Amino acid sequence: MSRRLWSAAGALGGLARLGTRSSGIRDADGVQRLYDRLAGVYDRLAAPYDLIDGRRLQRQAIDALGLQPGDTVVDLGTGTGWNLPHLADRVGSDGRVIGVDLSERMLDRARRRVEEAAHSGVEFVHADLRTYVPPADTTAVIAAFALEMVPDHDEAIRRLVEHLAPGVRIASVGLREPAGWPEWAVRLGSLLNRPFGVTPAYRDIAPWTSIRQHLSDATITTSHAGAVYLAEGTTPGRKPT
Repeated sequence: MSRRLWSAAGALGGLARLGTRSSGIRDADGVQRLYDRLAGVYDRLAAPYDLIDGRRLQRQAIDALGLQPGDTVVDLGTGTGWNLPHLADRVGSDGRVIGVDLSERMLDRARRRVEEAAHSGVEFVHADLRTYVPPADTTAVIAAFALEMVPDHDEAIRRLVEHLAPGVRIASVGLREPAGWPEWAVRLGSLLNRPFGVTPAYRDIAPWTSIRQHLSDATITTSHAGAVYLAEGTTPGRKPT
């Protein structure tokens, strides 16, 4: 197996199964407790993704939002805030960036990241992304490595679209099970990513299908031999001007 495929196996994560078991999906309290525990070491655990350019589509997702100075952008499942300085650069001092996460300790790490980057105009909201209501003036939404941990992602995306004005750009990037991978590679990817809390039960969670269903002009892009996806589209109605 090539080195690239080995690396991509690591990127796959626990979205793959180690058998046929369907249990193991955490509820909101379980996810919050897990990421509160992981907050202090999360960035170190995620560092190998940078070595294989695992954030390539994450950067592309930020570009896809088409942000302009003065825009309001929401980062759902912001985690330790990797997106936030990049988003703040795009919207400028007159813009508004909102990081939303279920874990207070992850938000603390995100605050520290933003402070180190000397950015202002970034807000932090402790909330469940499934029920969070974005501001009325929101112009873009991004979710990075978040929605594939939400079993009821379809309802979450449908609800989000209902609360947004027409023409808002939405981008989701994350992990997926690539078609055609041998089972041993799928299992390897799952084992390598167990620290992030994913289990075999997440294998069939596919938020990109909901992006395609609920948004206009939706596109799906993959990288790392299909293990990473980017789904993007626009809330139905008028196009952005």
